[in-house]
Amino acid sequence: MSSENKKRRNPRQRSTKSKSKAHLQSKADKKSGATKNSDKPRKPTVYPMNFAGPMRRLYAFTIDFGLLMMIIYAVAPAASGAMFSQEAAPQDLLFFLGYFIIPTIIWGRTPGKWVAGIVVVDSEGQTPGPAAIPREMIGKLVSYLAFGIGILWLIFDPKRQGWHDKIAGTYVVDNPYSGGPQFMKDFFKIGEKKPNDRSDTKRNSDS
Repeated sequence: MSSENKKRRNPRQRSTKSKSKAHLQSKADKKSGATKNSDKPRKPTVYPMNFAGPMRRLYAFTIDFGLLMMIIYAVAPAASGAMFSQEAAPQDLLFFLGYFIIPTIIWGRTPGKWVAGIVVVDSEGQTPGPAAIPREMIGKLVSYLAFGIGILWLIFDPKRQGWHDKIAGTYVVDNPYSGGPQFMKDFFKIGEKKPNDRSDTKRNSDS
């Protein structure tokens, strides 16, 4: 029997070989596609500039304050004076600054802001990064030393900025991508403004 007849009588062998080649080729394409996607840099999240109102910011501060009190009452007895005492003022200051600064630098929000569904951003709608340091250290110190006027300023400011936000060039806006219970976020959405608020445009047209 000639070799040509053998080749003609074995069509299955050809099909299995071609299938295996196609399978290997598809695997190679998938791998190359995965490497291409992994090489692409991930773009930072841009949040919509819907300025958070004072009630939702108070809600976030209340949650942060409650968490801090829980940590203090849990750690202070076991620390035996090394934390949360008159002799441990430097350690306590570092702890409180770290609680507010580090999450704000990395994620733009503390645990309280996460539950309240708000986030600190810069003028481009991205998390502030190192700009959170002057905001939390210098800006809030000035705001509280002025009898809290710098904090209350956000109630009357059109962009809901306190003095600490103005010093660092930051804003506190709605975070539609994460947060706590939706009904709580909706309940505290009082006095929130968007960049192009219709009420503002109506007032300007009337005037």
